[in-house]
Amino acid sequence: MIRPLLNRCSGLLLAIGLCSLTGCAFNREWQMACSYSYPEHELAGCWEGTWQSNYNGHHGGLRAIVTKEGDGFYNAHFHATYATVIPFEFEMPLLVTDDGHIYQFNGEQDLGWLAGGNYVYTGTATPTNFEAHYEADNCDHGTFTMTKVHVCSSACGASCSAAKGD
Repeated sequence: MIRPLLNRCSGLLLAIGLCSLTGCAFNREWQMACSYSYPEHELAGCWEGTWQSNYNGHHGGLRAIVTKEGDGFYNAHFHATYATVIPFEFEMPLLVTDDGHIYQFNGEQDLGWLAGGNYVYTGTATPTNFEAHYEADNCDHGTFTMTKVHVCSSACGASCSAAKGD
């Protein structure tokens, strides 16, 4: 009776440990991205904030590294937390238009059955604020709200200083 329970707990601890390693890999990428000086008016850079599901009330921390891949095309690499301690990562392509002051973006990405299937998202960003709305195949829908960051400390799990009204 105790042995099957221990086996299940060992599997859970291994899964949590692997998730934690993934978070530290993202933090190394985050540190490198934050050390680069992006133009102030550019969408590319490091962003930090929260995600909120309007479907079930789930929410957590959110960080993103946005890179420009070409004219009108960016990639956002997200690192989020669920239930405060469970990290998960995903990437989303962003199809972007801008008028010099406001970026508008949209796209879709299949994150797999376990994460809710296909996500469709739209949003806007200024040089300091990022807001996206998403809808998933599993009926989940919600928002990502972030601000651009300038400085990151070097520790795994580091916090960053947000841009101040640039």
